[in-house]
Amino acid sequence: MNRNSLSKIILALLVGFCFLEAKTYKIGFAQDTLANDWRKAQAEQLIYYSKKYDFLEVTVTDAKGSVANQIASIEKFIKDDYDFIVTSPISPSITSKVLKKAIDKGIKVILLSRGISEDNYTSFIAPDNYKIAQEAAKYLLKKINYKGTILMLQGLDKVTSTTLREEGFEDIANKYKDIKIIKVRANYLRYDAIKAMDEIYDKNIHFDAIYSQSDSMAAGARVVIDKRDDRRDIPIIGIDYISEARDAILNGKQLASFIYSTCAKKGIETIVSLIEGKEVPKNLIIDTIMVDKDNVKFQKPIF
Repeated sequence: MNRNSLSKIILALLVGFCFLEAKTYKIGFAQDTLANDWRKAQAEQLIYYSKKYDFLEVTVTDAKGSVANQIASIEKFIKDDYDFIVTSPISPSITSKVLKKAIDKGIKVILLSRGISEDNYTSFIAPDNYKIAQEAAKYLLKKINYKGTILMLQGLDKVTSTTLREEGFEDIANKYKDIKIIKVRANYLRYDAIKAMDEIYDKNIHFDAIYSQSDSMAAGARVVIDKRDDRRDIPIIGIDYISEARDAILNGKQLASFIYSTCAKKGIETIVSLIEGKEVPKNLIIDTIMVDKDNVKFQKPIF
């Protein structure tokens, strides 16, 4: 074989290899809702970080808070042979069943911020909701001298983050006999928190402090407090650390918040690692920081 023939063969192999490497990996993100500030930011950040890699293509669907819609999106991603499915499950049990179909088909499943009831996933990425709730309880209870009524603004019912943010807080609060907790559902939504708070005031329900499972709900609560309460020093603690929380802490309208990453960046990094054939952790805990008046000027909000 002469040198020219050998060169042509090598060139052909290299061209073929380049085409092989140019595969585009399809990522389907079945989001809970885009009506929630945090969830919308999570979707936007997933797209943003994916654009750093020209071999990734992200499709985002909005379930509008419906389990059925979210399941339908996942089913379609499976049918359309997506390479990766990313989701924050609304229902831990129902979603687990449909994700098993994806795993059985060889599709990698990445869970962001919320878990499922079984191990039908490739990697689960989230901060430690239980620990955050415990730390929130310790901080808030100390501020009110371990006595009084705490209004707990709850997130979406039955999702794992809500459950853990409730259990962690109560496991600390229940140690103190002079602490009472009133629970109100506001679904992580600002508007729902406004409605819930209006009902609290309409019923003349007294509370001494607020534990909000998200800063968006805390922001909604403040809208009503400013209109209907003479008190301007109600202790409020939240989770997420969005821009409104930072401003409220700076202005003395919120005690503290906990940085709760959208996990989008780590989600994309995990997907790229899987494409490169690397091992990834089954469960990855993202670090958090409590932000209060002492460090608020040094901490950047998540959005």
